[in-house]
Amino acid sequence: MSKIDLATKTKAELLKIAQRFGLRGISTLNKADLVQRVRHAQQRKAGGVQSRPSGIVAVAKQVADAIKRRAVRKRAERAATPKPSAKPDRLAARPAGRSPISAPPAKEQPVVERAPEELSAHKFDVSPAQPPPKQAFVDEHLGELPEAYGSGRLFLAARDPHWLYAYWDLSWQQMADYRGQSSDGRLLLRVYEMNHAKPVQELTLGHDTRNWYIPVNKAATTYSVELGFWRHDGSFHTISRSREATTAPDAVSTDTTARFVTIPIDCTFRELVNLIRDRMKDGEALAEALRRLQVGNSKLPFKVALDLGPWSEEQARKLERMLGGDVLRRIRMGSFEITEWLRRRLQEELSSGMFSAFSPAGASWSGAPQKGFWFAVNAELIIYGATEPGAKVTIDDKPIDLRSDGTFSFHYTFPDGQYRLPVVAVSAAGDDSRAVELSFERRSKTEGAVGKVKEPADLKAPAVA
Repeated sequence: MSKIDLATKTKAELLKIAQRFGLRGISTLNKADLVQRVRHAQQRKAGGVQSRPSGIVAVAKQVADAIKRRAVRKRAERAATPKPSAKPDRLAARPAGRSPISAPPAKEQPVVERAPEELSAHKFDVSPAQPPPKQAFVDEHLGELPEAYGSGRLFLAARDPHWLYAYWDLSWQQMADYRGQSSDGRLLLRVYEMNHAKPVQELTLGHDTRNWYIPVNKAATTYSVELGFWRHDGSFHTISRSREATTAPDAVSTDTTARFVTIPIDCTFRELVNLIRDRMKDGEALAEALRRLQVGNSKLPFKVALDLGPWSEEQARKLERMLGGDVLRRIRMGSFEITEWLRRRLQEELSSGMFSAFSPAGASWSGAPQKGFWFAVNAELIIYGATEPGAKVTIDDKPIDLRSDGTFSFHYTFPDGQYRLPVVAVSAAGDDSRAVELSFERRSKTEGAVGKVKEPADLKAPAVA
């Protein structure tokens, strides 16, 4: 195989070829170095094959050389360990039963005669122990993990209150076989809600699709999905069906109780389990069992209560170095300011910026608790989208900073009234553009005393239509 043919191979194919040549330490090489190593191995193998002797004369020479080496080795062994009362066996130069094709015997080594007393004096001598051989690390390429195991299983998980994630373990050949049996050459993913016989969604999958994110409207609901296709006779064939997955609620939990347990920092979880294994109830979690024992004043080999003294300046400086001065200053403020600061930090660190239309994760939800029954409502407007990285985007004639993947988002207040928001995108080269104008209207009708949640001071209002 020429060097050009090797260069057209993928790295995985080159690794398999290198393994057949017995090469080691190749998993960390780049493709160019790997091609060079394989090429050298091919040349060595080709040179070894060409230099091999052939013919009856060459075979006879090899046999003679082998007999000569054995004879010389045996003479050296007899010379190193002679018998004190026997003369060297001169007939041992040619072993019995060997081929007569042999070279002349080599020069005899002198035999040293030793007295019996000298030999018995060294009878119990022990040769010095040899150090163990050093172990050398060999970087051996064990191959890549398979893209699929072909088990045919379908997995489903709830990502958040309004999104599901499905993944199916099918090989490319299995997917191609199922598409060949389908009437339209495509696979389908059907979404079922609990206690519903008919699917609530039916998604058509692409040829190379191995997973799918599924939007759902209902939070705190149990779903399941099935993968299959329509046969030519009009029936639906199910390849695999997932287990049920329940989405989380999209509201704040009404359970505001807090339970605390002391876990020693110098003790591993395995040691804790072994410590209280005999006192744990069936199905009880480790933290729950520890809390029950600590509340019941059970004797434990570690301190449960911590003696907290006054907050010192040194502790304040350490906390400031760990969290930053800005965090510490905001902790000294009210809960509303802390909530706003956390919301902004999370919004800045979101990589995609794609806020769910159902989820309030992007809203500035906050309110000061009041005595008695009260109610407060407000709304904000979030514009988000994506374009090619390097393009220029403006919303309401205001330039918007794009993220590295081309996504963007902008946050507005949304009081009552009619508003318009022109959104314009210009390509990085400046030779193409796209534009859309968004129009909004808010009309609030209240019954009784309804307040408004305070909005962040830095949010801008959209242009009035």
